[in-house]
Amino acid sequence: MQSKERFLKALRCENSDRPPVWLMRQAGRYLPEYQAIRAQHGFIEMLTNDELITEISLQPWRRFQMDAVIVFSDILLLPMVMGMDLKFIEGQGPKFSKLIASEEDLEGLKPFDKEKIAFLINALKQIKNEIKSDAALIGFAGSPWTVASYMMQSSKNVGPTPFLQKLLERLTKETIFYLQAKIEAGVDCIQIFDSWGGTLSPEEYAIWSAPYIKDIVTALKPTDIPIILYVKESEPLLDLMVGTGCDVISVGWETPLSRAKLYNVAIQGNFNPHILMQATPQEIRSKTKDMLQTMKGYAGYIANLGHGVLPKTPVENVAAFVETVQKT
Repeated sequence: MQSKERFLKALRCENSDRPPVWLMRQAGRYLPEYQAIRAQHGFIEMLTNDELITEISLQPWRRFQMDAVIVFSDILLLPMVMGMDLKFIEGQGPKFSKLIASEEDLEGLKPFDKEKIAFLINALKQIKNEIKSDAALIGFAGSPWTVASYMMQSSKNVGPTPFLQKLLERLTKETIFYLQAKIEAGVDCIQIFDSWGGTLSPEEYAIWSAPYIKDIVTALKPTDIPIILYVKESEPLLDLMVGTGCDVISVGWETPLSRAKLYNVAIQGNFNPHILMQATPQEIRSKTKDMLQTMKGYAGYIANLGHGVLPKTPVENVAAFVETVQKT
């Protein structure tokens, strides 16, 4: 079975082959070939140059032949093309030079314009042309809650206010247009990163995150493109994640897969990225086999991490994880 078919069948809970495997942040700082590009180019340039996006996205696939390629980008690209000034601060990552603090700031944001992400659309088409049916292509966006958290400094400073509601509604609308543009460019799947969703209690999540994700999922349903929803601290929120209508729940490493299986939906995760970074390849193979044994026979399982690959992860450890799944 080809990788793309295997991946898409698992998203639909129809896979009878081995589980597909890919890694969040599989393109990035742990790879020497990425470091070579980073030494020559600034991070914002890397996010906005179609040739660099294509090359970085394909680097891990060329090495490991994962079943899916996720485009190299950032969840803060959307507010950047809406007019916010995004900078990369060494040691801190992408940051906005001026945060959203008033309704006047919100009104000053520009509507999403597909032409402003021509570099990303071109990269998606280039990646698709290279991988063909040998891998699925994943596009992504941050959830409205998570992106708003960065736009307003952090989720801890975002209170339940009418202004927050307006910001979330605006981000929901723009995210739909943003993801539709990626679908038109040829992605096979969408992942929504609700990385800050776990900072909310279930009661708060039901108000400030889940409804907006559900609106995005509902708007994209006519495209028939499967949607993965990722939350790091996912265990208290599983009911609400499933309730958004997403096709796949991607869970953090502290959420037992045995518990996630009770929902009878496609599941992605949840190997601990700290173990991937710190353990020996032999230990990683053993723990990966344990994870696979838990999900044995589950037609809707996608092997992945419970968060992204950490920068200092040895390449041989990633190889041990991926190859163990591939040899199942």
